[in-house]
Amino acid sequence: MNLSNRNLTSFPENIIEYSNLTKLVLSNNRIKAIPAEILKLKKLRMLDLSNNEIKVLHSAVCKLPKLRVLNVYGNQIKKFPKQVFVSKIEKLIVGNNPLEVEELEKIRLLCDVVTTKKEPTTNEDTKSIVLGANESIVEDKEKKEKAMSIKHNIFISYSHKDSDWLDRVKTHLKPLERYYDLDEWDDQKLRTSDEWKNEISKALNNATIAVLLFSPNFMASDFIVNNELQPLLENASKGGVKIMPVMVRPCAMFDESGLSKYQATNGKEKTLIEMNEGEIDRVLMKLVEDIKSFLNKKK
Repeated sequence: MNLSNRNLTSFPENIIEYSNLTKLVLSNNRIKAIPAEILKLKKLRMLDLSNNEIKVLHSAVCKLPKLRVLNVYGNQIKKFPKQVFVSKIEKLIVGNNPLEVEELEKIRLLCDVVTTKKEPTTNEDTKSIVLGANESIVEDKEKKEKAMSIKHNIFISYSHKDSDWLDRVKTHLKPLERYYDLDEWDDQKLRTSDEWKNEISKALNNATIAVLLFSPNFMASDFIVNNELQPLLENASKGGVKIMPVMVRPCAMFDESGLSKYQATNGKEKTLIEMNEGEIDRVLMKLVEDIKSFLNKKK
């Protein structure tokens, strides 16, 4: 969730309701304090409080069980709560705060403390990370978040006759790559020189999520049924892949396909082709939300 540059003077109370939140950006506001209720965000892994007006950091921040990256750059903090010394924070961005040298060095022994070159330091490695601009901070946090997350691969199975629907699904999935460490694969990524059967087999074996664009064209393809659907169903039975069917066009063979025990994104009583544009986007949004929920459970 990104609430930067909103001219906020206090921590938004409704944020506490988002208990599955893993990333929260509140940079470039005028927030003076963080409430103890932040402890309810038990899944929070990255918290950006840079460029606010915080003088005293509440100990609750350091008690967040999943927090690994904390950015308090550009505040008025002189001393950190003692809880920081027993926290699981791995990267603490503290540049442009009036910290005493002794305080800075104590914290540096516990985690990777990032400062600007103007801050006193005895570790030459940290000098190579210059965070004078907010863009650099964000980039560094994104890299750290991706390094901490679990790699996932999305395999999209579809008929070439339904390629227009593939494009629409990929458009909705694309933003996920900015926030989760995942790759999407479909056979449009095959190159002329590739051994396509081997590449498809490799993608199937690596898949942790399978999106199936179900239609009469899908079921009419012997290659899809024999070489994609069956391996995916076998893998799913072992818990190796999460199957997510999307009903593109009416097809009477859904139950016989072996997919009926997997919850489809939309019901077969109203498929994508029978919907208006807004309804289609709603279904594809639900697909993305379902994938997000699955990814968050796997963190």
